[in-house]
Amino acid sequence: MKKKVLLIAAIAAGVFTTSSLQAQDFKPAGGEKNIEVNFAPLGGNPISINNLKFRYFMDSQTALRVGFSVSSSSTTDIQLQGPNQIEVEGTNSSFGFSINPGIEKHFEGTDRLSPYVGAELNFASSSTTQTQESLNGAGDAIAGESEVKDGSTTLGLNLLLGADWYFSKHIYMGTEVGFGFATTSNADTESTPVTGPKVSTPNGSSSNFGPNFNSRIRLGFLF
Repeated sequence: MKKKVLLIAAIAAGVFTTSSLQAQDFKPAGGEKNIEVNFAPLGGNPISINNLKFRYFMDSQTALRVGFSVSSSSTTDIQLQGPNQIEVEGTNSSFGFSINPGIEKHFEGTDRLSPYVGAELNFASSSTTQTQESLNGAGDAIAGESEVKDGSTTLGLNLLLGADWYFSKHIYMGTEVGFGFATTSNADTESTPVTGPKVSTPNGSSSNFGPNFNSRIRLGFLF
């Protein structure tokens, strides 16, 4: 809780100690680079780098952008089975990443406010793998390991509407909404049993069209 209070206090201090700067000292003029994270001041994890965004301002009104995220997890479960209490291991692992290149058109706004419209392409991919050891019929040894693989790929396009508010020199908070289309192709589920042939199960695809919204505040700085 103390860290959250200090973070909010630091932002407030930035607002009140930069009132003497000129308008051009706050907003980009062209050539600046930008890194951005997600900010939830009242959440358990105020700063999130799960979805980093980079921007390059070609001039005061045009910015190129790219968002990137990557995630990976792995869990292992060990159980004692059979009359000899043999350790039987199962694992679950997953990996995913996304990349979102785009462009923004900024408008004059006010001295500190920079509203913009834009568009971005979305590409995301994910995969999961589950493995499970099994005992033989007598229950006194490991007979082998089964495996199940799954995954998906998503492609989309978003139209964007957002705004950046520069509360200090080259440091801003912002919000953004989008409206777009995305289609997801689900990979076939590949099941490999301990004995017998591999089985492939098709999963088809899905699509959606409509609004989307990032509930976190965007926090970024220019350099």
